[in-house]
Amino acid sequence: MTDHTNDALSQPGLLTPSQSQRLRDLLADLEPGKGSVLTALHRAQHELGWVPRGAISLIAGQLRLTDALIYGPATFYSEFRLTPPPATLVAWCSGPTCRVLGGERIKLILEKTLDCELGQNGPNDDYGLWLGQCNGTCEQAPQVWVNGRVVGKLSLAGSARLAQRIRDGEGAAKIAPPPPGAVEIQPALIRKESP
Repeated sequence: MTDHTNDALSQPGLLTPSQSQRLRDLLADLEPGKGSVLTALHRAQHELGWVPRGAISLIAGQLRLTDALIYGPATFYSEFRLTPPPATLVAWCSGPTCRVLGGERIKLILEKTLDCELGQNGPNDDYGLWLGQCNGTCEQAPQVWVNGRVVGKLSLAGSARLAQRIRDGEGAAKIAPPPPGAVEIQPALIRKESP
């Protein structure tokens, strides 16, 4: 008998047997048909940290739909990720307050220092720079979120230092430690480790 667990781990988009079973369990209560597609995609991303190709096929099978009917909404809605999230996700705030206070220049500095454009991951998915929508913490503008935690009132020099720390491999927990009692604002975007 061949063990395909290592195959799933080495090929992006394939699910391990335990991931497949967990996802099946999460989808078991959904009614077949198009009405459950978004719920299924949200559950998959929350569980896995992204929506890999294997999850699209599994969702399609569970809902008795074609892969294309799952892929369409997964690519239409910006909150769904079809690539693995980086270990450190920097979400640049595109809200009006951040833009007025220099957010565009901060984005350029982050792109240059991280050597990846908005919407891309860096080498080995160690970090990535992605678009974030305003979350109402405008008193911290201009800001980014590092793995869902606000790093704000950034200056141009401060954004360059932040990006350099991330490039040098400093972990998100050290860069943006959670305050006591903090609630994560984007837990589904954090990379999940395989069991």
